[in-house]
Amino acid sequence: HGVRHLVLTSRRGPQAPGAAELRAELVGLGAEVTFAACDVADREALAALLAEVPERHPLTAVVHAAGVLDDGVVQALTSERVAAVLRPKADAAWHLHELTRDADLAAFVLFSSAAATLGGPGQGNYAAAN
Repeated sequence: HGVRHLVLTSRRGPQAPGAAELRAELVGLGAEVTFAACDVADREALAALLAEVPERHPLTAVVHAAGVLDDGVVQALTSERVAAVLRPKADAAWHLHELTRDADLAAFVLFSSAAATLGGPGQGNYAAAN
């Protein structure tokens, strides 16, 4: 899609498994890549990260593809287990929406797994998050 300036965010940032390989691949394709360690479900941390986006390359798109698994049948789910799965998916998506709603975005993409519809037994909280 011609994107040349990327900010890739995860809780571990450049220390995430595969980050170095991904950077090398994207740079090889002509992109400028910045990795950031940020818990996107932490609204204040996300706001700080977005404030660091340089004006010369303004934010023009958001793609949110986070997901955490904590499989268990519905009867075994606790509020903590549900929150652990909802937080990085739903809470983070809401924060992204709120903090970028006034930006001139060409795209705001939220990835949702087919598990919300087709998932197997034991993925009630993951399906709800999606």
